Amino acid sequence: MQDESDPDLERLDSESEACFDALCARISEELAARIAVGDDPRTTAGQNRLSELIAEAILDTFVVRARTSPRYRWRKPQ
Repeated sequence: MQDESDPDLERLDSESEACFDALCARISEELAARIAVGDDPRTTAGQNRLSELIAEAILDTFVVRARTSPRYRWRKPQ
């Protein structure tokens, strides 16, 4: 969950932050669709299938790369 109100958290990647809501929406859409057709997230097989399909949906919608720097950091007390 994104917490914009935390004054101690400094966000370092505005481009990723701008995609947060769209990413959550895409994951939610895929979860709802897969559960509707019978994938069961309570089983290992269902979790694996859901993970694969959500990853596919994300890769179809977003450019994903390995992170080389942190997304956020805690501000040091002054």
